[in-house]
Amino acid sequence: MNIRCSFSCRLYIQTLAAIVAFMLWPAACIKAQKVTADSSSFLIGEQVNVNLELTIPIGAQADWPVYKDTLTRFFEIIKTGRLDTVTNASGDLTIKQVLTITSFDTGYHAIPPLTFMVKLAGSQEFEPRESNPLLLEVKGVNVDQNAEIKDIKPIISVPYTFADFLPWILGVLGIVLLAFLIWYYIRRRKSNKPLIKIPSRPPPPAHIIAMEQLEALRKKQLWQKGQLKDYYTSLTDILRAYLQAVYDIPAAEMTSYEILQVLKKLVMDESRINELKRIFELADMVKFARARPLGADNELSFTLALSFVKSTAPATKQPENNAQEVSSASIDHETEKRDEPV
Repeated sequence: MNIRCSFSCRLYIQTLAAIVAFMLWPAACIKAQKVTADSSSFLIGEQVNVNLELTIPIGAQADWPVYKDTLTRFFEIIKTGRLDTVTNASGDLTIKQVLTITSFDTGYHAIPPLTFMVKLAGSQEFEPRESNPLLLEVKGVNVDQNAEIKDIKPIISVPYTFADFLPWILGVLGIVLLAFLIWYYIRRRKSNKPLIKIPSRPPPPAHIIAMEQLEALRKKQLWQKGQLKDYYTSLTDILRAYLQAVYDIPAAEMTSYEILQVLKKLVMDESRINELKRIFELADMVKFARARPLGADNELSFTLALSFVKSTAPATKQPENNAQEVSSASIDHETEKRDEPV
């Protein structure tokens, strides 16, 4: 009971002081600046607009007050509107601004005079101009102390949207992707294969490889050093690898006679078969009969091998420029050597 009486007395004193201050303020201060509210009373926690207005003559300047989050200790500023200027019929300039305020203290509360700094035309200093005070009543909510306490209202059900399921969908997809990557990693490791297969550069055509190998054989000068067996073994190995790549026959596992018979069935030019036959026969004599052919025969075997490769090269796969230059240079070099006396 004492607590209620003390609270009521304090509220009465505050209200009386606010009313007295409002009535004692001289009315002469509201000629050119004023503060009004949309409503003189509102419920606790509700919002109300306070209108600030200042009228100045032509050529005058105004320093507008800036408010942050509170207007007084009883009123909080929710929103600060932008400044709006209007020129009236007499040419005076009226500046307006709207402040949205609220209060959480019940009772009568006064907004004290607001100060506007104005500098008139021809004056060197700003002069203060104060607005009228404003008295507002903040009403409390009537609560029946004897009424039954009501439960909190239930939660309102909201329909589900795709955005609600999106995190779950992304989570499931992430788990599936992670499981696949683990399975793929284990499988590649068991197969001893790289995780990412990088496509390799396709090998050059068979005739390009053969001509490069023949050029490398020529530069070794094996028969000039007396290594005839190594020379003819390398020469026939190059031809066997070329035949196996171009005609898809196991030339490396076939005898010279078997190779020639298969080439005849492929309807190859008879002159080309005879050239190849001469190379293989001379190579067999050197490898198995320890024959020692003349230098001209060695040069001729190389020239015939190079000519055979060039003449039987696939038509759809033209040699590269560098390979053509190497091949032409090799033929010219071998032709010059063959023309020289042995």
